[in-house]
Amino acid sequence: MKIKHFLITLFIAAFANTATAQKSLSSLDSLIYKKRAYNKSIKSGFCIQLYNGNEEMAIDKLAKFQKNFPDIKIFRTYKVPEWKIQTEVYRTRLEADRVLNLIQKKYPGARVL
Repeated sequence: MKIKHFLITLFIAAFANTATAQKSLSSLDSLIYKKRAYNKSIKSGFCIQLYNGNEEMAIDKLAKFQKNFPDIKIFRTYKVPEWKIQTEVYRTRLEADRVLNLIQKKYPGARVL
């Protein structure tokens, strides 16, 4: 009788743990889904900075760069106290380095961020 009671208790405990494990697994899946969605919304990667300094030079460098490299998208942004000219965001460092090799012939101060 004691063994039968013990086995029933053991079976109930095992079943309860399985339900708890499935519940935590589904919450883990939920967290993974949220993390993937967040990663897609944030455009993380590498960009190339061509210039940082005053506004007049930034406008001049932007115009010259667009003439020399019309296929590469660049942006001018202002972060106190200086203007920055940066390329679009590349997903991998390898992509950014390939573009940097093309750019560095005319812009030796360019660097990957």
